Amino acid sequence: MSRKAASMRTRPHILALAALFTLCTPGCASKHAAAQMGRLMTADERTMVTDAAALMAKKGLKDESALATSLLGKGIWRSATADDIYMKQAEKDGGTPYAYTLSAGKQPSAIVLAPRFFKETTAPARASLMLHELGHYRAYVKTGFSDETDGYKAQYDANKKLGMGEEDSLPYFAMLDGVVEYVVPKYPEYKKYPDVKGYMTTP
Repeated sequence: MSRKAASMRTRPHILALAALFTLCTPGCASKHAAAQMGRLMTADERTMVTDAAALMAKKGLKDESALATSLLGKGIWRSATADDIYMKQAEKDGGTPYAYTLSAGKQPSAIVLAPRFFKETTAPARASLMLHELGHYRAYVKTGFSDETDGYKAQYDANKKLGMGEEDSLPYFAMLDGVVEYVVPKYPEYKKYPDVKGYMTTP
């Protein structure tokens, strides 16, 4: 898959596989109000999130699993409604959104999961997508700001244990594209990792 075919878009921190090009201005994801977005999850959706957190723990990502579980208890993980403005804008822009995080300064208010997060992903992919959002969550709590580097770096670093791969389809290639687009410019050493290096050299 080409880099263009697996590029990413964010509205505001929307983890989305786009059809063509990346479209995000610096800091575009950091200035939105913390209005409560999304709806409460169904029992089946909660089970998927719980199972993803359990998979994190099983793979040795206990801190991330504990945070994911804690946020579930606080109602931070939510499901997108049919009229979600950020999801609809991402799709209008040609993206395939999976999730986004909303925060006002150091107070993240919601991590909203798209319908395709539940319906079109494998278990490892769901855990990986959640790890991306937890990267944003931690950055917001620590500094009051987050950009896509936080999400992709956290996701990629955790994937060394989680083990999401090509068999998990689009979310895997989206992660690599995000690492190339956002992480490598700030952390050049990442381009030396075999999967990132291979992705960068693929036509």
